[in-house]
Amino acid sequence: MTNNDMIPEISHDGFQVVSGEMFKHMQRISQPSATLWYNSISFSKASVQALNNCERVRIEVNPSTKCLLIVPVTIKDKDNIHWVKNVKDPQARKIECKAFTAQLFETWGWKPDYVYRTTGRVVSVDKKVMLLFDFSEPESWLWKERTKAI
Repeated sequence: MTNNDMIPEISHDGFQVVSGEMFKHMQRISQPSATLWYNSISFSKASVQALNNCERVRIEVNPSTKCLLIVPVTIKDKDNIHWVKNVKDPQARKIECKAFTAQLFETWGWKPDYVYRTTGRVVSVDKKVMLLFDFSEPESWLWKERTKAI
């Protein structure tokens, strides 16, 4: 008796192929990603690296397409945001900005107790490199605040 004789044969009827798109969140490790909470925003380390570890950015929003554009700027830009934790070893950081994100959630019809994430892509506008994040179909989940043990 061979091993194949011990493996039960089943019917393949009714099975459907699961689209690789269903697993796109796995890409966020190597691809730029942005995550929105009701009171803050964060970017992945890959986002910082995609913009050559620049220290400051400006965020632009397109309310109708649900897109964010991340533009590298200098400290001289009046709307600059310091988006890295450590200049010597740049890491993304969570940025508290409830006035901005709460307005986005309201405008985009999102639930305040959910978190929304999407991957981004490098784009060029007037020959300047930027990051575009399209939140029209984001990954989302119910946010559970961590509680400290007593």
